[in-house]
Amino acid sequence: MKKAHRLGQVQASLTLAITAKAAAMRAEGLDIVSFGAGEPDFNTPQPVIDAAKAALDAGMTKYTPVAGLPALRAAIAQWYEKQYGVETTADQVIVGVGGKQVIYNAIMSLIDDGDVVLIPTPYWLSYPAMVHLAGGRVEFVETSEEEAFLMTPAMLESAIQKHHPKLLILNSPSNPTGQAYDEAILRTLAEVLRKYPDVTILWDNIYAHLTYDGFKHVELSKVAPDLRERIITTSGFSKSFSMTGWRLGFAIADPERIKAMTTIQSHSTSNATSFAQAGALEALKLDTSVLEEMRQTFARRRSVMLECIAGIPGVSCVAPKGAFYVFLNCKNYCNIEHGLHWIQNDLDLAKYILEEGHVATIPGSAFGAPGYLRLSFALDEESIRKGIGRIAEALDKVMNE
Repeated sequence: MKKAHRLGQVQASLTLAITAKAAAMRAEGLDIVSFGAGEPDFNTPQPVIDAAKAALDAGMTKYTPVAGLPALRAAIAQWYEKQYGVETTADQVIVGVGGKQVIYNAIMSLIDDGDVVLIPTPYWLSYPAMVHLAGGRVEFVETSEEEAFLMTPAMLESAIQKHHPKLLILNSPSNPTGQAYDEAILRTLAEVLRKYPDVTILWDNIYAHLTYDGFKHVELSKVAPDLRERIITTSGFSKSFSMTGWRLGFAIADPERIKAMTTIQSHSTSNATSFAQAGALEALKLDTSVLEEMRQTFARRRSVMLECIAGIPGVSCVAPKGAFYVFLNCKNYCNIEHGLHWIQNDLDLAKYILEEGHVATIPGSAFGAPGYLRLSFALDEESIRKGIGRIAEALDKVMNE
């Protein structure tokens, strides 16, 4: 079968592949603990479900405008302004089929063949895939655990001078590390970006509501309002509102950029599902206590996971400031030949832990960071304790069997 050349640089999502394998093992009757999927385990809040049902009963089963229901675009603008103090209007908003689509729309609306996109490592695995599909070229900015996986102003300036990028992608809080840029760091990055007016910034804040230990999320557009016309903010309802299956994302940008993204969307999915948009309208009206309860639950789970990980010899992680992941440094276990076990890298390690310990994790190589494993704490505390215990037993076995 012939395939388009562009697919040569794009692989299927390793996250979804491992999640599927774990599900298949579970279907065989095995007790699998999965730290794989980036999906809250809470049900969608009932008022949101009720609003979608009511919309269906009222006959809301037709097309909507491509960029989204006018009422929803206006509500997102008001909600965003209230949340983050950034003045926003409805014509600066587009609604798409998930956060992934609006990011793809943004990249497709901007990147031409050969254009360079800067992506700090570790990165969400779909970013480079989308750039390649658009014909662009990815240049990675290598960060380190010693700097909490955050790009410094010096790194940014060096990369811009060397590669002359058209786009910079920033994700804060980050998938997979859970690290985030505070206001002070953002100010220093903005100082660099002011020198290079041809660089657009895609600011992915999908995990903005999920922060811990007093960390305060701040929007780049708030810190640097003079860069606002160059910033494309992408987000969605999946994580904070526990609406992953609803497939609703949104972007906030200059009205001309929104028009360009709408053109892209008009020839792919057209509008997001009509009655799902009705649910989103209700989600934006939820009392803050509903989202805060979910955030506090994640905070407790984070504490449990960090406590359990601390008891495993030879592994470590930087405590996440946000999202619902820990990024586990497992380099001490990525070059082992012991007994029947030969583990050369993090992919081998993840496979070993799944087959031996019945625990699903995601190799760091999927995110451009070999030697690490990503573990989600979007599951109950009992499962977290059981899963980390199994990982500890499997690692002990491979070293001492």
